[in-house]
Amino acid sequence: MIALSQQALRGPNYWSHNHPNLIQIRLLLEGSLAVQAEPEKQLLAFIKLYLPDFELDEGMPNRVLSFTAALALSLQKAVGCPVSYWAKRPTAYPTIFNLVVAYEFEAVGRWAVDKAVDFIHLAETGQPLALASTVSALKDILAQEKPSLKIASLLQLANAHALPVLVDEAAGILHLGYGIKSVVVGEETPFEDLEKAINNGSVGRIPILAVTGSNGKTTTTRLLAHILKTSGKTVGYTTSDGIYIQDEMVDEGDTTGPVSAQLVLGDKRVQVAVLETARGGILRAGLGFDSCDLAVVTNVQDDHLGISDIETLDQLAQVKEVLVSAVKPGGWAILNAANPYTVAMGEKAHCATAWFSVAAQPAQRLAARSKGGSVAYIEKGQIVVETATQKQNIAALHDVPITFQGTLGFMVENALAATLAAATYGVAPAVIAAALQTFYPSVVQTPGRMNIFELQGSKLLVDFAHNPDGFAGIRDFLATIQSPLKIGIIVGTGDRKEEDTRELGRISAQMFDVILIHQTKFLRSRTAESLVDLLVEGIHSHNPDASWQRIPDALEPLAYALAQANPGSYITALSEVLSDVSELVARYR
Repeated sequence: MIALSQQALRGPNYWSHNHPNLIQIRLLLEGSLAVQAEPEKQLLAFIKLYLPDFELDEGMPNRVLSFTAALALSLQKAVGCPVSYWAKRPTAYPTIFNLVVAYEFEAVGRWAVDKAVDFIHLAETGQPLALASTVSALKDILAQEKPSLKIASLLQLANAHALPVLVDEAAGILHLGYGIKSVVVGEETPFEDLEKAINNGSVGRIPILAVTGSNGKTTTTRLLAHILKTSGKTVGYTTSDGIYIQDEMVDEGDTTGPVSAQLVLGDKRVQVAVLETARGGILRAGLGFDSCDLAVVTNVQDDHLGISDIETLDQLAQVKEVLVSAVKPGGWAILNAANPYTVAMGEKAHCATAWFSVAAQPAQRLAARSKGGSVAYIEKGQIVVETATQKQNIAALHDVPITFQGTLGFMVENALAATLAAATYGVAPAVIAAALQTFYPSVVQTPGRMNIFELQGSKLLVDFAHNPDGFAGIRDFLATIQSPLKIGIIVGTGDRKEEDTRELGRISAQMFDVILIHQTKFLRSRTAESLVDLLVEGIHSHNPDASWQRIPDALEPLAYALAQANPGSYITALSEVLSDVSELVARYR
């Protein structure tokens, strides 16, 4: 048995909402896995001391997995950590399995899991088992990680009042509460002052509106934050391009994981948090918060499959569903009524649900049979929000810039999701309308999403679309555009399924007259040549005579495209194939 990887989950996660603290280990089981009799007897005796009801599962590999988990739990119990939860799952590979084991203190849990794997290996080979010295070493690790009595007392106080806690172990301090209702406490903080702050309501929670989905989550997050800012709130929000407090970017990059969420929640300026929550962060470490007031799931589409042992759309939906499971009592899930996976989430949800869809009927039907709530849809060119008692026209699509007068279907869905979330949260319809009308597709408000520039007699569209559904949305938009020559600059991504990369090529052949491939990045374990071959296979599956070229690696792709453009050409760059778009546009303009 070989440990391939290990990671710590620190919040509600793909494995469990009720057990946020888990060590996940990926194990390769090979060979006979036969544990020798005497070492097995010794290990089972140790386990029985702390897990008296434990019985080994029957048959390989379940037997060795349950043995490993029981050892990891027993080692932690031996030093006083009361943990008992564990679970296992197979992967697409018959000899590789994932195992999770609960922990109280992360360093203790990590070390216990490592040692459990070591002991199984020693038992297979008949080598001596140093259990006593291992427990002694684990006690030393616990002594280093265990908080002081004062900090432990503060944690107990927080738990007693159901307050969220962000722990800064290096500084020996705690952030009690979230955002504007947070306070930093440490060894010197008087208990009386803290209890007074808790009792008068100055320490507590702020609203958290969390957004996930395969497509549209960044734009929906930004639009929802814009609506809340328009309502007068100080908003902290995370996106795939950075962390923002109001209009200030405080960190740049893909900030859709739990650490970024906690940076927002620890900022005392923030009155409400809007958190884009991506698949990767959930799988890597869990959510960065224990509960949210509102969970928005835009859709579940075929993307990122084959990564982190998520092989099917059902499994991907389970990852996204973590957000719905985190909705607090009295909160809401805002779900896409036209997506079968989000529909299934709503039907299982423990919280109230509200539904959006372009056509009225899917949302209305689901609202009628679910736990009730508002619906949002398009009727006669208007964004409509309807409750059990009233129906309101919020805004005309031709007044909502990101929808391109209603021609861009996926942006219409994003506008519906954000509108319904804001309305359910309690924002006035007039405020929502004003915000919809002042949110533009631009490098400022929607960087990388439907950004259009005038350039040397041509137009340039830059969009982050990177999966087949995203490409299909751009294809449908370009069908409304009149141009003598449509040029596409595309790129494949190495960690996607081969059929997905072929599909990108096929859709590209449907929407472009000239296809330019610039495969210099996003290789991720593949070669550039293999990705180009897959794209070309897809292109030729639609049109064997389609015009395509590979842009030489050394050339800047936009310059190459402009050299082939005619007056009135429409150039489209997808999947972040261009770097520093604003600088490029300024240079070539």
